[in-house]
Amino acid sequence: MKILHLCGKDFFGAGRAAYRLHQGLRNEGVDCEMWVGAKRTHDATVVDVHPGGLNKRWTKVYVKLEKLKIKLFAGGAKNMFSLGGPAHSIRKKIEKAKPDLIHMHWTNRGFMNLNYLKVIGIPVVISLHDMWWFTGGCHYDEECGKYLSACGLCPTLKNDGEHGLSYKHLQTKKEVLSTVANLTFIGLSTWMRDCVAKSAIAQGHKVVNLPNGINTEQFTPLNTLEYRKKLGLPMDKKLILFAAVDVLSEPRKGYKYISQALSQCSPEDYELVVMGEKSTEDSVGGLKTYFLGEINNDALLIEYMSAVDISVVPSLQENLSNLIMESLACATPVVAFEIGGNADMISHRKNGYLAKDRDVDDLARGIKFCCDAEQNKQLSQAARQSVKDKFNIEDVSKQYIELYETVINYQ
Repeated sequence: MKILHLCGKDFFGAGRAAYRLHQGLRNEGVDCEMWVGAKRTHDATVVDVHPGGLNKRWTKVYVKLEKLKIKLFAGGAKNMFSLGGPAHSIRKKIEKAKPDLIHMHWTNRGFMNLNYLKVIGIPVVISLHDMWWFTGGCHYDEECGKYLSACGLCPTLKNDGEHGLSYKHLQTKKEVLSTVANLTFIGLSTWMRDCVAKSAIAQGHKVVNLPNGINTEQFTPLNTLEYRKKLGLPMDKKLILFAAVDVLSEPRKGYKYISQALSQCSPEDYELVVMGEKSTEDSVGGLKTYFLGEINNDALLIEYMSAVDISVVPSLQENLSNLIMESLACATPVVAFEIGGNADMISHRKNGYLAKDRDVDDLARGIKFCCDAEQNKQLSQAARQSVKDKFNIEDVSKQYIELYETVINYQ
């Protein structure tokens, strides 16, 4: 069984999750490669399929052309919106590689032309890291629900008609995917599975729920006080971790909710650690804040997650958050809204806290509850165990192998 993973990157959200699965499968003896358009790992089984300066420049051109098309036909986009092209063609490379199955992940930003799927004669499974594969172009639908029928009048676009760009793109995508005879959608969370199962795109195709996984031997808790000292963090404060990129430009990530909730926490007792952002500010919500910027090193990430008391993920739409899984694996409870796939990982008041959707006061209550010393100890133990039970990459990889065998034998 030869598996080919396609993903735009081997880092950041979808790339991290896809790479962990790739590693897990190889550890189980599966012959698989991962093709990416931007590579950071030193893994020889991860292939930069667009190497060289010229290809990288073409990728940038494709991204600019896509943005230009969105601007010309819909006035531009307020949040991320993708069309699956123009992009590189990898058809001949795939035909030469002759995989038994292609596992697709996040493939936008010039990585791969969607139209290639029209001529593919290989079984395909698609992991839904966001909603893009079954929408008219948005990556999260802002709860508009139009992907259930035909899209159009997309709230992500600045000027979209009833039969405008999002409507036309959904029709194109539906036509392309309808030509793939053996196609399976994987909802990484139960919420995502339910969304795609009801979508116009998925009708006639198989839909399953399988999660991402994590190496629980790598992501394991460290001594809190020891690593606070090492990282220069205060020993006598309740520390809250918040991790996000572009939080000010993407309302979905819930920055305004966490900042309001933090204003209900005493600055004498609480401080904030922010990963993914750099800032000249020294506080959020009135709390002293340590801005760490992007962290690319898993070992350092584990140190920070072990050093804090809790993590907060205030997203308004969320699939199966890497941060939540990583935090729980490090025995750090998580506070989040009860939306999307969060309940797949967080058990309310057992390994974290699920606040009512967009309820700032409840989010603040969750922060205080999980930071309480007595509660935190019990939550931490349950957090670690919950990931070992449900998301250990060894067990998850075996579930994917079973799926692959079923799909390939169906051909």
